[in-house]
Amino acid sequence: MTANDAQPMSQRQADALCEEWALLLKMGYASQWSPAQKMARQDEIAALLLHVGQALPRGLTRREVLVNVDVVPPRGAQ
Repeated sequence: MTANDAQPMSQRQADALCEEWALLLKMGYASQWSPAQKMARQDEIAALLLHVGQALPRGLTRREVLVNVDVVPPRGAQ
């Protein structure tokens, strides 16, 4: 099947992918996978959701926001 033959993703499918993404963060879920495999699957899920125009999981969007925030230590902290 080519990308042109792909069916649009339903909201139910998108929700299931978001739930899987969250489960990958939990200890014990997919314990046979290495951390790198879990991160690769999360990246795959995010790419699928972006490709079909769905919202990304909240944890992912918050992490991206936090990465782009400059942290300023409080006065007097060294």
